[in-house]
Amino acid sequence: MSKPELERIKLHNIVDMGLTFSAMIRLFKKGSKKKFRGKILDEVENVFEAKSERDYNVIHSNFCDWGVKNVSLAKKATKASYGQIAKTLDVVLKVTVYYSHLPNCEKSQEISKWLNAAVDTKMMSMLSDFYPKDFRLWPTTVEQVDKTAYLKIQGVVRRFIKERHNNSVIAVQFDDFYWKKLNR
Repeated sequence: MSKPELERIKLHNIVDMGLTFSAMIRLFKKGSKKKFRGKILDEVENVFEAKSERDYNVIHSNFCDWGVKNVSLAKKATKASYGQIAKTLDVVLKVTVYYSHLPNCEKSQEISKWLNAAVDTKMMSMLSDFYPKDFRLWPTTVEQVDKTAYLKIQGVVRRFIKERHNNSVIAVQFDDFYWKKLNR
């Protein structure tokens, strides 16, 4: 087996772990995991090659736009929300880039600064307590999060990190810390 083939298998397995770790896959229609994995594997090289946060944000946005058109919920006859797709992608990229240091340690450190927080319902509630006026009505579930709300929530996360943590953490670390704190 060639080294490139082994690297593709490794990446496939890491993306698969990220999808499982996200716990969001259970919400989507049967077969969605395979669909997500295929699309992420098609796009992850673009993430690895991103030259700037702006480039990364375009890749992320395009993926989420694809997801809301192509992924349905299991229990409802509706498409997944932008928030559900984004949270799934955010967790997979956390596992792939931040935890697994792909494509390499140096580039993963650069990309990790651009990654978003995988914000859940409890985290949104906590953020709404600190910043009640940032939304006329704060979303109460990830399902309610559209593209505009998602971008605004990510901005609030970064502001919270700046104000409460003096920028000592990055957005991708936010959900690790607050998931543990809020789920004790």
